[in-house]
Amino acid sequence: MSQFNVFAGDDLRSFEAAQKGAFGYNQMTISVYKFRPVTALLFGIVTRVTHCDFHGVASSGLMLHTTNGFLFFYLLYRRIRAPLFVSLGMTAVAVFNRFATYLFMQDAALTIGLGVAVFLLILIVSTFLLEQPTIGRALGLAALYAVIIYTYEAYLVLALPLLLLGIFTFRSNRKAATILSAGVIFAVLSNFGIKSFVLHTPILIGTETRPIRFDPTQICSFLWSGALNLIGVNRGPAHLSLEDFPDSPVWVKVISIAAAGLSCALVFAVIAGAASLKPRELKRDALVRFAFYGSVIAALLLSASITFRQVYYWLYPAYLTFLVFLGFAMRARMARAWVFQLAVTSLLLLSIVREIYLSRRHSRYFAFQVDQIANNLFATLHHTTGNADVVVIRGDVPAKDWTFLNGAFSRFYHLPTLEFVSAGSPIDQTDQSRVVLDYTNNDRSFKIVQAQPVAASTPHRMNFEVLQQSAATFVPNDRWSTPTGTPEFPMSRNGVDCMIEVSPVEVIVPVPHSATVLHVCFSHVYAMGDGADIEIAALTPSGPALLLSRNVPPLTDNEFPVWRKYEFALPSQTQQVKLRVFSKTNPVADWIAVRDFSFD
Repeated sequence: MSQFNVFAGDDLRSFEAAQKGAFGYNQMTISVYKFRPVTALLFGIVTRVTHCDFHGVASSGLMLHTTNGFLFFYLLYRRIRAPLFVSLGMTAVAVFNRFATYLFMQDAALTIGLGVAVFLLILIVSTFLLEQPTIGRALGLAALYAVIIYTYEAYLVLALPLLLLGIFTFRSNRKAATILSAGVIFAVLSNFGIKSFVLHTPILIGTETRPIRFDPTQICSFLWSGALNLIGVNRGPAHLSLEDFPDSPVWVKVISIAAAGLSCALVFAVIAGAASLKPRELKRDALVRFAFYGSVIAALLLSASITFRQVYYWLYPAYLTFLVFLGFAMRARMARAWVFQLAVTSLLLLSIVREIYLSRRHSRYFAFQVDQIANNLFATLHHTTGNADVVVIRGDVPAKDWTFLNGAFSRFYHLPTLEFVSAGSPIDQTDQSRVVLDYTNNDRSFKIVQAQPVAASTPHRMNFEVLQQSAATFVPNDRWSTPTGTPEFPMSRNGVDCMIEVSPVEVIVPVPHSATVLHVCFSHVYAMGDGADIEIAALTPSGPALLLSRNVPPLTDNEFPVWRKYEFALPSQTQQVKLRVFSKTNPVADWIAVRDFSFD
């Protein structure tokens, strides 16, 4: 991460909001149907200390991840009392793990890191409660559960394992068990109540704020993939999991299958060994712990599998619990000691080799790609001279709306407005100074094509008479909230006569016999929405020839249109020209003012 210097994607939204403190961040999460006041406090503190410096924030996330490593080692070595070499090996695998790729997203590095820290504290306190249930420990566990569900909603599913823990400890200390169960139930009900009656947001919402739809087929598929990931077989698309198992080299497949075989053999050996333990109290204690750890793993697997895609870093706490499960089994000597130790040691060695291999695939991870694109653009703009109003980027930039968050990147770093057009598109002429960049997807780089305003074209008298003819063909309809009840009508824009095209509309105009050039000049009408899409195509006997296809961004101020001028050489035998205005995403306020649509 040292190669990066600027935020991208969701980090822009989070840290832009966090600049207003914990309250600002909390309001932002509520706006996307999340309620994370504990996380908001952390973001408020980190933002105040680091002043939103990328490296300062990244260091905070790494420090939290390192702290979690120490907590995990303490859990294994001091609480579970696993052997030292096993504790060190498991901690190494836990820290340098493919599930920890969330560190490439600084928002997730803090949110998930804090959630994992509280989760590990829950596992630590649960070991104390299982050894000797007390009211204080039950209160502490219930309080930690309340903290974690207000840190990250995915941990709501821990209610089931904790209630199970209350049942297991009821015979030993009824008051402690009752307090734990009541505390967990109260935390869940209060969370649901605040969302439903105070914030008026959905109780449960999936990733990308998509509603959760319980599709049994999809959930079972994700559960199976998640279980395979836990035992050593890396499954999932490369942009999420670094490399899917079928795409791996043969030697990696062999290592993965061997790790999965060892994991399954260890689990079966543990269960068989626990069933034959004596005396009865020791057997009950082992079965209770395995039931608790098993329910935690199952609940977290389910949590990671109920949205439209499996979120791989949600598997991280489940994987940590699986390692704790194996660590406790070794301490309890569920099988022959030397055989079990050899199997666990072999599993750790295979896992470390696999993780080292996958760590070399970080460039495939979607968050790494997004960060690389944003940072390459930022570095390229530092090589331009003068002040530009607009940066025009030609090329197919992947996930550009999320990478630059619809203008948040420019606002956060005080950069010119970014406009994206297809590769090789002609550059329009406007009154704005602009920088033109070409994007290359192979290395995600940007090249400066033009850093000066485009020279003015030869004088030309603008008119849109051909569009007036097409406007007369539309029949008024109440569905169009326009002065004429049609999607095309004349209007004066800041004293300039023009034709308004309201999305979605498509018009076809004839081309004069001797015309060889099409002149076009247009502007967005409003300073709202996410921009309108426009296409212009020449219709010939051999088929349509696309002249222009681009998104027209909204204005920065309603009072100042940005007139974009083009000249297109018409293909031979062009008979008609088609103008199409539409919306690929949000259709709000997608009006285009056409000042010139004429032929020479």
